[in-house]
Amino acid sequence: MDVLEMSRHHHGSSVVVRLAGEMDVDNVSQVRKCLDEAVAAHDSKLVVDLTALTFIDTTGLGVLVRLLASLRERDRTMALVAPDGQVLRRLRRTNLAPLFPIYDTLPEALA
Repeated sequence: MDVLEMSRHHHGSSVVVRLAGEMDVDNVSQVRKCLDEAVAAHDSKLVVDLTALTFIDTTGLGVLVRLLASLRERDRTMALVAPDGQVLRRLRRTNLAPLFPIYDTLPEALA
């Protein structure tokens, strides 16, 4: 099992959270806390970089959907970086992909 690694950095008025490894029921509370802290930074846009994420289960998908809804209520935006791979296929199979702006690269998401 891959260990989940999380990092956060600012890029202009955006905050980028990078997730690497596996996001599942065992670590979803840590991810939720990291994302909540990023949102509390009051940056206008949240970008979640899933490029190095190798697995996401339904609890992880639920965290992303709930966060998106919360941000939209506050007129804030969220984008995902998810190039073709397991995570993007999971978003598409669950019909969640249309909810998010999804980009192939981080520079595209920050533009």
